[in-house]
Amino acid sequence: MTKLLFLLPLFLLLSLSSCHLREKMVYLQPSLNDTIIKTSPVMNYAPLLRTDDLLQIQIGGQDQEALAAFQFLSNGALQSGVNNSGGQASVLAAQYSGAVIFLIDPNGNINFPVLGFVKVAGLTRLDATLKLQSLLEEYVAGAVVNIQVKNFKVTVLGQVARPGTYTMSSDRVTILEALGMAGDLQLSGMRNNILLVRELDGKRQEFRLDLTSKDIFTSEAYYLRQNDVIYVEPNKGARFQGQNIQVFTQVVTPVLSILLSVYTLFAIN
Repeated sequence: MTKLLFLLPLFLLLSLSSCHLREKMVYLQPSLNDTIIKTSPVMNYAPLLRTDDLLQIQIGGQDQEALAAFQFLSNGALQSGVNNSGGQASVLAAQYSGAVIFLIDPNGNINFPVLGFVKVAGLTRLDATLKLQSLLEEYVAGAVVNIQVKNFKVTVLGQVARPGTYTMSSDRVTILEALGMAGDLQLSGMRNNILLVRELDGKRQEFRLDLTSKDIFTSEAYYLRQNDVIYVEPNKGARFQGQNIQVFTQVVTPVLSILLSVYTLFAIN
């Protein structure tokens, strides 16, 4: 009976240690008030185009003769229009999978054939598409415009499996998707204090995100913008090299310490 009394605290300590470790590791944990599975509306989010964005623009329609005036490429040859202002190019046209790449200049414009300078910065990709289609309707009936952002990149640094800069195929990307592309966090990564750095309108913003809480879904930093930087800080166990040593330090060492204490108590008695 005496032995059972000594072992009971041991089991309690092991259980508490396991629960504490789970709280640190599991993503998107429900709050104490969550008694049923809840659904929330998806945020109506679309990033805004901004200076230095590279836009791949394709135009099409049935009247190919009328459309020819709006295309840089002719007979497979590459043509480009450049207007230098203050030492910076206001438009960059380059061959890219049969389309043309336009650079948004410091004034927020692209220099489009025939139409001239068209302001697109501050618009969503859809709004910019509709604006170009509306302007083209004056010259070409039934023109169709397709715009893609070609420099939508995010950088993931710190305690992840594959740190680096990743180019996204979509402009609707979440921080969870970006971390997934980077191979997820290492055991040494701090999951409840992710730093996201963002530059917007010439100002640098910093966000702190907790991956272990569902509150991340309502953060304005949940959906990423062009050139966001994500940094995963190391936790206290990261000073030891290698994941196996970290696991040993965080889990096995406390258990061994408890077992040693219990053994000492039994030895004394």
